[in-house]
Amino acid sequence: MKKKFIFPALALLTGAFILAVTGCATVNPYQVATRESSGITSLAQNETKSQARVMYEEARADGYTGGFVDFLKEIGISADDSFSVGSALLSAVEVYAGFERQSATSGLEAYRIVGSGVIYEKNGGDAYVLTNYHIVYNASSSGRETIPHISDNISLCLYGGKREAQGIAAEYVGGAMNYDIAVLRVENSKELLESDARAVTVADSDGAAVGERVYAVGNPDGKGLSAVGGILSVEAEYITLTAADERTRLSMLEMRTDAPVNHGNSGGGLFDAEGRLLGIVNARSEKEGVEHLGYAIPSNLACAVAQNIIDNSKADNSRGAMRATLGVTFDIADSRSEYDEASGRTLIKETVAVQSVDRGLAYEKFKTGDVIRAIKIGGGAEKQITRFHMVTETMFRVRRGDEVTFTLERGGKTVEIVLSFQNNDDFKLFK
Repeated sequence: MKKKFIFPALALLTGAFILAVTGCATVNPYQVATRESSGITSLAQNETKSQARVMYEEARADGYTGGFVDFLKEIGISADDSFSVGSALLSAVEVYAGFERQSATSGLEAYRIVGSGVIYEKNGGDAYVLTNYHIVYNASSSGRETIPHISDNISLCLYGGKREAQGIAAEYVGGAMNYDIAVLRVENSKELLESDARAVTVADSDGAAVGERVYAVGNPDGKGLSAVGGILSVEAEYITLTAADERTRLSMLEMRTDAPVNHGNSGGGLFDAEGRLLGIVNARSEKEGVEHLGYAIPSNLACAVAQNIIDNSKADNSRGAMRATLGVTFDIADSRSEYDEASGRTLIKETVAVQSVDRGLAYEKFKTGDVIRAIKIGGGAEKQITRFHMVTETMFRVRRGDEVTFTLERGGKTVEIVLSFQNNDDFKLFK
């Protein structure tokens, strides 16, 4: 949560982070290790972490499908938490948003909101940074900003870099209040260019499972970037929040973690064992008697919204996210848990069905009771729909001009419907 914000809600906007372990090997990592060194014992004693990482990448190229921590364990190296957090810190930033408000005694007074962010894209001294909307929007400000209540004075600090007043200047690209996501841009920063900072690697949040080790990296209480650990308590649930405008009530998709989340963690990353982004921390419960309830927006949704904002900023400067619409209301027809023997994980599977069809692209094409099995955008990969929230996330990836194929189950038969999203009316703007 940002340092100043107080929300009268079930959960307050703040933050959290996740650790995942993946896969089984098709290539024996022992063979890779012995090929590169005189033996496992020698490697464990003498090779540095960076050399182990190089060996891991070579093993991946040879067909190894496990994660980095799995690889280390299998070749006899003890992996501490620094393996997971090290790369995450290089994609993390502190975020400071300056505002002015009217004071009853002294006219306009300056104040700032403190939060966190992650580097989403980086090219030399240029970057896009992902953070929470409620960090850069403040309902209590004077409203005299270029965009009312959006900060005109945003700065970032890298891990180990210059702090606060000497930070890196950033500008607001766009945001979506209903999804608590905002995108910032940095241009021609010498500090960023010369740093080891890197763009975050994004994990598939739909593959996360309860019980995974997690890490929240953020800027608690404005004290600078730090990391805390916990486990993933719930991989996907909807919670009720009050939005940044302090009026709108939202039902938001979240991951839940017991990692300690504090004011200032908002916008920071939730990372897995590989240092990959699993979520964007944005909330915690502050109900009396309740502890260790932190929340993060799953990375699949957060990044779909962020990329949508970036693409729109280049096309029409809408400063928002355009979600494709169907005129269809979906519901969960069935929900169950399934145990995966191979991975040892228990996952939830949902049957997503059409509840009603209003006027829109899908009118007279979708029918009540249709079960949606998959969505494919253009010539891209087909997205299997096994959870209710996957529909929303996928629709944020649709762009004007796309043809989208929906695979439905109707009366025991498979039906494919292709819809073409050509008009502005086929999209809804969130900003």
